[in-house]
Amino acid sequence: MIEIYRRDADGAVRRASDCEIALTQSGLVWIDLDDPNDAEEQHVETTLGVDVLTAAERSAMEESARFYEEAGALYLTTTLLGRRDEGPFLSGPVTFILTGKGTLVTVRHISPRAFDIGHGRSSARIERAAGGADVMVALIEGCVERIADVLQESTRSAHALSAQVFAEGDAAPHLPTTLRTLGRLGTLTALSHDSLSTLRRAVAYAAQTPPKPYGLDMGKLVALGHDIEQLERAVEAFQNHLTFLQEATLGLVGAAQSNTLKALSLATIAFVPPTLIASIFGMNFQAMSWFKTEWGPWVGFTLMAAAPATLFGIAKWRRWF
Repeated sequence: MIEIYRRDADGAVRRASDCEIALTQSGLVWIDLDDPNDAEEQHVETTLGVDVLTAAERSAMEESARFYEEAGALYLTTTLLGRRDEGPFLSGPVTFILTGKGTLVTVRHISPRAFDIGHGRSSARIERAAGGADVMVALIEGCVERIADVLQESTRSAHALSAQVFAEGDAAPHLPTTLRTLGRLGTLTALSHDSLSTLRRAVAYAAQTPPKPYGLDMGKLVALGHDIEQLERAVEAFQNHLTFLQEATLGLVGAAQSNTLKALSLATIAFVPPTLIASIFGMNFQAMSWFKTEWGPWVGFTLMAAAPATLFGIAKWRRWF
């Protein structure tokens, strides 16, 4: 799908109703390729003279394949946090192609909140954008703000979970459920950290390119880079907090298992010695004639009661439970 944004007569950047016509007109500011097909990619390449990266090229990990200049255009490929079809959070590559004529082309297969024009906080900035460079900065700012919101929500969830983990009595949580929740928070935090890492590198690379002909605002890029670095440090600290909670939960799981083993040990102390004595008294040997006397059963009963009591006394003395 192609969404085209161009500057109207009043100077505001708005979505064009007819993409085929808008793509050939002047005033193009932003072309958004959302899960494009081959025909759409070819159409944009032919019209603007840029190379729309394939899915394999956007997934490259090396720096030289993610951030570079080619044929008068700046290519920045980041890994952003988003959704697809209102599903769970996931991350995927999003490529920003900034041409020398001031037009921005984005290629993506996920739906970051910043790209939801009309609902996200990036909309007002994009409407006032002077060119594609301002749109790119606004989109990156929106993505960073969204990650900050996700981090704040995850932090609140982690604090509430922490209070439950260390609660006593009936307020203690179901530990397997707690581990699953921590796993989901950890996965989301890892995706956020990966996204911030690529955004920081993309902004740093853009800040090193000449302002002309792309129209980049170096002051905004430097300030945005500082914000991303601070948020990245906050994510790293939150990851440490999640690791602590996970280790604490696993410790509680181990303690619960130890209590279960203690209960089994008590059952062993209570029933194994009497069973052994009963087996001895059940031996049918002629030499063990005292088993057949009148007082023989009472000796057996006494030993069956005394043996576990003695073991309980030793265990209590040694503080085994």
